[in-house]
Amino acid sequence: MTVPPLLRAAVPVGIALAAAALVLVTASQLLPDRVTVVHLREGGTALAASRSDLVLIASVLLVGLVLAWLLTAAALAWTPVRHLLVPHAEHWKAAPRRRELRLRLARWTARAFAAGVWFVTALVVLAIAGQGDGPLSAWWLPLLVSGLYVLVVLGGFAWAFGVGFRVEATSPTAAPAARQVADGTSVSRRPAPAPDGSPAARGGAPAPRPAPSTRPGAASAAGPRTAAPPASGVPGRRPATRRPAGGDPDRTGPPRPYQPRPTRGGPPRG
Repeated sequence: MTVPPLLRAAVPVGIALAAAALVLVTASQLLPDRVTVVHLREGGTALAASRSDLVLIASVLLVGLVLAWLLTAAALAWTPVRHLLVPHAEHWKAAPRRRELRLRLARWTARAFAAGVWFVTALVVLAIAGQGDGPLSAWWLPLLVSGLYVLVVLGGFAWAFGVGFRVEATSPTAAPAARQVADGTSVSRRPAPAPDGSPAARGGAPAPRPAPSTRPGAASAAGPRTAAPPASGVPGRRPATRRPAGGDPDRTGPPRPYQPRPTRGGPPRG
């Protein structure tokens, strides 16, 4: 069974919450009734709380982080794309890549809130290990963990906006093909042949221009290229010039009205 992409994006938060729940159960069993939360540089106690208060405060912080993560993920999933602030917006806000944009936003949001859950868990672990006069009760350890958390968050934001949404470099010839595939058009398109089917339209060498065809009454191929003017009165051929008025030598005009044939003498034949 395949896991949906949105559930895979929530895996970092799930792992961090499982670890935090295990630490809280351990703290409720191992911590004394009076827990030293903040140590002084000289070895004294600056802030102390009961065990139940420490576990309750840590649990409230974890629940608040989970609720904030859910609200942020829902806002990023339902906000229109034009309102999202991402690098290379013209690339990621295109219609074919909007789903990938929302998946990447969901993954990086889950990683950011998972880092907060790990930070609270680390503070509880320090509280468990820092009771007494051991080496883990140094006053600078909580400051070190807090500084590392701030560096991780800032570095994660820089990495997410710098590398997480980087546009993959493509060759100049592959970019138009990728755009055609994204738009649903074919990558390789065969040129349409010319109406006359000449090889030049199919990508071959241009065909030589055909010689002018000979006409009746024109000069032969062995003679000069100039053709003789057409002879007048050739039947079946319309002259190039306009037909003079009053005559129809080529018999292509409208039919003449019926005229009785004159008799040469004698009574008309029955």
